[in-house]
Amino acid sequence: MGDGRRNQKLRTRRALIDAAVTLLREGRTVTIADAAEAAQVSTATAYRYFSSPPELLQEAQTLLRTPDVLADLPSDPAQRLDTLVSRVADMQFGDEAMWRALLRASMERWFQQAQKGGEQGDEIPIRNRTRLDLTRAALEPLADTLPPAEHRRLTMALMLVYGVEALITTRDAGGLDPEEAKETMRWAAGALLETALRESGSARG
Repeated sequence: MGDGRRNQKLRTRRALIDAAVTLLREGRTVTIADAAEAAQVSTATAYRYFSSPPELLQEAQTLLRTPDVLADLPSDPAQRLDTLVSRVADMQFGDEAMWRALLRASMERWFQQAQKGGEQGDEIPIRNRTRLDLTRAALEPLADTLPPAEHRRLTMALMLVYGVEALITTRDAGGLDPEEAKETMRWAAGALLETALRESGSARG
């Protein structure tokens, strides 16, 4: 009975998360009540798992960190970075509506926290650290090559040229189709890496 009840709780939790992802992909605002209806559980039951929509959305975003874009990356820094940027672009352009909805949800959380005065404490983080962690992993071979300050500056600069914000900039402001947008992200990432290596005196060849 213990295992059966625990498994049922896990299935219910996963059903609610899957429901939130479905709502996001439909471009709908996620509420606990709507997620409960889509998961075919009562709203009261859903609130026992997630106390607020931001908490549910945070779980949903964690679930969407697939496929593993870091799998089998090349050892060469330039190829490594290019592979990562390409994989992330393919993943996000392949499910563009959902990623736009996730960005909208994160902006809604920002406004909710701003209305509370921006107080720290038990609030749900507005954004996770996935892109930062991915960028650091891609640049790991350069940890002993670039000085720490330049390594950090390159990390932060690269975060500007790929990901969902870059998707929106290239698509909406630039009017690019997905393939050209992806190539632009790859070029920008490569240019930043080349510049950082040249300025540090570490460029090869």
